[in-house]
Amino acid sequence: MRALCFNAPDAVDLIELPTPEPAEGQALVRVEASAICGSELKAPPGTNPGHEAAGILEYAPDGSGFRVGERVGVSAVVGCGTCEHCRRGVQIYCANRFPPTGYQNMHADYVVVGTSALRRLPENIPARTAVLLAGDTLGVPVRASRRVPSTAGDRILVIGLGPVGLGHTLVRAHSGAEVIAVEPSEYRRELALTLGAAQALAPGRDIGRPPRLVIEATGRPEAIRLALETVDVGGTVLQSGECETVAVSPSDTFIRREITYTGSWYYADEDYPEMVRLYEDGLALDRLATHEFPAEQIADAYRCFVSKNSGKVILLWT
Repeated sequence: MRALCFNAPDAVDLIELPTPEPAEGQALVRVEASAICGSELKAPPGTNPGHEAAGILEYAPDGSGFRVGERVGVSAVVGCGTCEHCRRGVQIYCANRFPPTGYQNMHADYVVVGTSALRRLPENIPARTAVLLAGDTLGVPVRASRRVPSTAGDRILVIGLGPVGLGHTLVRAHSGAEVIAVEPSEYRRELALTLGAAQALAPGRDIGRPPRLVIEATGRPEAIRLALETVDVGGTVLQSGECETVAVSPSDTFIRREITYTGSWYYADEDYPEMVRLYEDGLALDRLATHEFPAEQIADAYRCFVSKNSGKVILLWT
């Protein structure tokens, strides 16, 4: 089978590997579509960091509840299945999440996953949409919206319009919120407007009245500090972009201004019904995918993604 070999964002190739064999409790999925995520750009050389995929079920063990031949989405985060967190449907809290094999490697013709990674999809959903429905692009914003809800008329600032920031924009605008987006890429600012943003501004522009909720989706320390400085007193900053360290003053930022600072990084089993509900409610999920490439053009796909003149970039394997 064909599979990605990633060495750097500008050094990606397809290589030939044996088709993986499912072990006990695992399923085999023939990948139809996978999606490129920004987190892949920091992957170690020689890896296949793909973790968003949808395809046709080629094999499932007895009792899985899935049938061979149906289209499924695949979750990248799987827990042990037996701990308290997994039983509550919050596998992202599981201490033994990310089993050692089978839950990445999704830029390939086939992937082997545990059956708990499979996501049942609405009937007749296209593969290019299914990969968005079951992956980071919708999952992260939906979990964030369940953790920090918003309603019609709420004023929300989204800092950073990578695919996840665009997803936050889409989900919050769909709920009726007034979304202000900040992003250096003109292409992505224009895209945010088509997703429902009320304004899409270059960094440094005046956003007007302070928002009650700021979603930080870049992970850059200066953007995190901007989020904390910009949010209204008593408001909330939701951290969505990955960042290891940032210097802040707890007294000036949190205590005297009574700001809440929280985070959200992936979606849990408990979030998936809401993701499906939003899709069935008419969420314009397809608009997030702006470019498609056949797998043979995988280098072109990564160049497109790195240019930031794109939304979500989809790889087609069939």
